Amino acid sequence: MNSGRSLSRQLLRMGRAAGRGSADGRIRFVALTIATCVLAVTLTAAVAAWATYEERTDRGAARTPVLRLHEGQDPEEAPLRMQLFVDDVHDRQVEVIYIEPTSADAPLPPGVSRWPGPGEAVLSPSLAADGVGDRYGRVTGTIAPEGLAGPGERYAYARPADGTIAAEHALLATGFGSEDAGGFGDLATVRPLSVFLSLLIAMLGLPAGLFAVVATRLGAAGRDRRTALLGALGGSRRQLALLSTGEATPALLLGVALTAPLLGAALVADLRIPLVGYVLAASDMRSHVWPLLLALIASPLLLVALVVLMHQWAGPGRSTRPRGTGRGRLVKVAAGLCPVFLGILSWSPTAFATYGATRTVVLVSLLGTVGALATVPAAVALLLSSAGRGVTALGRRRGWAGTLLAGRWTQGRPGYLSRLVAGVVIALGLLSVVQVYPSMHSASVQGALAMRERFGHSLLTVQMPHGAEDRTGAWVEKLPPGAEVAVLDSTLGLANGAGEVKETPDGPVEVRQAVTVRGSCGALRGLGLECPAGRRAQDVPLSDSTPALRALLPPSVEQVGVARGPLAPRQGNVLVVYSPRGEALPLGTLKRDALSVLGPGALVEAVGQGWIGGAALLSSQLRWVTLLGVVGVGLVALAAALNCLAEVLRFARSIAPVSVVSGSRRVYVTVAAWTLAAPLCAAAALGAVSAVWVTLPYTTPPRSGELPPLMLSASVATLCALALVVACLAAWLPGVPYGNRSAGGPGTTDRRRRPADRMAVGSSPKAFWRGSGLGQGRSFLRRSSGSELGPGPNDRP
Repeated sequence: MNSGRSLSRQLLRMGRAAGRGSADGRIRFVALTIATCVLAVTLTAAVAAWATYEERTDRGAARTPVLRLHEGQDPEEAPLRMQLFVDDVHDRQVEVIYIEPTSADAPLPPGVSRWPGPGEAVLSPSLAADGVGDRYGRVTGTIAPEGLAGPGERYAYARPADGTIAAEHALLATGFGSEDAGGFGDLATVRPLSVFLSLLIAMLGLPAGLFAVVATRLGAAGRDRRTALLGALGGSRRQLALLSTGEATPALLLGVALTAPLLGAALVADLRIPLVGYVLAASDMRSHVWPLLLALIASPLLLVALVVLMHQWAGPGRSTRPRGTGRGRLVKVAAGLCPVFLGILSWSPTAFATYGATRTVVLVSLLGTVGALATVPAAVALLLSSAGRGVTALGRRRGWAGTLLAGRWTQGRPGYLSRLVAGVVIALGLLSVVQVYPSMHSASVQGALAMRERFGHSLLTVQMPHGAEDRTGAWVEKLPPGAEVAVLDSTLGLANGAGEVKETPDGPVEVRQAVTVRGSCGALRGLGLECPAGRRAQDVPLSDSTPALRALLPPSVEQVGVARGPLAPRQGNVLVVYSPRGEALPLGTLKRDALSVLGPGALVEAVGQGWIGGAALLSSQLRWVTLLGVVGVGLVALAAALNCLAEVLRFARSIAPVSVVSGSRRVYVTVAAWTLAAPLCAAAALGAVSAVWVTLPYTTPPRSGELPPLMLSASVATLCALALVVACLAAWLPGVPYGNRSAGGPGTTDRRRRPADRMAVGSSPKAFWRGSGLGQGRSFLRRSSGSELGPGPNDRP
């Protein structure tokens, strides 16, 4: 027992020593540390999202009013009368609950210590910080955290100025606390947890997994030889696992240590997420501290399992190579699944058009996106590996040593090629999704944004609550000097411009929208309309001379009736308030006066605010796509950079023996071009094709996303330029002297060479091939099958 424990400790120490003994080991240490941090952040983010949704739902249920009256209770005797009002502040949605307790023992909502009096209001801290002042009434306090869905929610409870709400226009409630969270506040606009987790997996989980795989396999050639040696000496799988674990443990522990302070900060104080602006509640995190700690601990354990899985001995065989066939089979399986996921992406537009954006269709489409991004690199790697046979044949036929070496190198290494190109392919796919997804929703708000740009706050609409028609004159008297008012009387309202079909005894009849504009002559002329001589309405076609009405009414309305007379609005009419000189009206003051004079429900808003408010809400939600996409692309780029750096170092060591018999650097350039530049450039081109395919669910009708061709072309050009830089570095590095080397050795700059070396300098590739002895029987690579230059003909693929 003691000897077994001693051997285990010795194997762990050997693993730690092996990790510090080479440049590859140091690069891998950094990569594993970053991978641990990223995986820990991804897992804790998923748990934090779940905790936030759970706590937010519980708080929402606790504040949801119970709208069921007691048996036999008269509606007039309901202890609470409520009226929901939706406003906007800085284009952000605000919910105000106007409430009237009809009895002294009416229950208070969570987070409120006392009822606001007539003309008073209680605001959430975020709403108070927005500077609304006394728009909803004199502020007497703030809502405590237990009464809000989240720290950043904009929510308020207010009491009407006269203190009463008519029972026929109110929600009648007996208290607060429902089994299900109602659609109040942020809970009415938040996306389901499954949507957020799907986004997190696609944008952050997949890059984190790629980074973990790349980190575990950095500098794998030396570890593969060590694994084969220990296997040949009789080492068990457990002992090999201990050796691999000992090598990776310091980096994994450091990664956990670097991530723990971030989790600690989230447990202590509220954190504002960068770019998104969402405030993560510390109380929610503390309520689920154990799942968060388990997620933090799980990250190094998962990486240990991955390290052990990726460095197993394949068992004895005919080959002297230390590489097994497991990873090659894995690449082939992934490449075989690639057409399946591409088929799902091709089917997604038809599914969206047929079934709509149901949860099942969205999840299947997301599965296709994630699966395609994960398997396309494997398919590209197999294509490049197959192309290696052609490169080998070209090198043999033309007598080019570098081409032959490069072809043999890439011919049997689909695993190496998949790691090399994965960063390029996935980065292009993620970047395309980040560009396309927000553009799907921009077309519907372009008109509203154009109207906002043209009119600003000089053109406002007022929708009046029930019974406020008699108080219109009192509110009009509070308008600033120079402001004009007209009444829009529409049969179908402002939003329904295409008309509607109604069933009658004689069959369906299409009802078109009819609009009448009424006001004083000054108000009508300011809208570009001629003042009629009589009291009867006259039909006037809309044209460029009536831009305000053209902005307010849908395109299907081609003419309006114009009537001169007093305002006298009726129920359902809309007031149009505008400045003839185009000056901005005091929107905040007009909102406050309308709510005070006209009563709860008086909505004053700028033209196009409904679209712009929805776009602002959507934009705030899409910031998550941008944030996670940028982080994901950064991870993929870093993984590709570290992988290329490790490959450059491996290339320098592997190609160095050739410099013993060659004085020309041409062979370095040739091998670097075929093994690094060509695969990376081909991956950029194929990655662009896959990026277009991945975005099909978002760019094909019924969806209207756009993938900018210039962005895709610039990305491919940038990646190709980086591939050339990496290849130049690989071609230059073998010639740089490393420490003390003997004259004429690999990488030396000493000009003292043997006669054969001097003959090779400046000679043609064919002369070098013949003079170096590499072409005798062209069997040099076959004799070198045990080196890193490539597998021999008798080796397993």
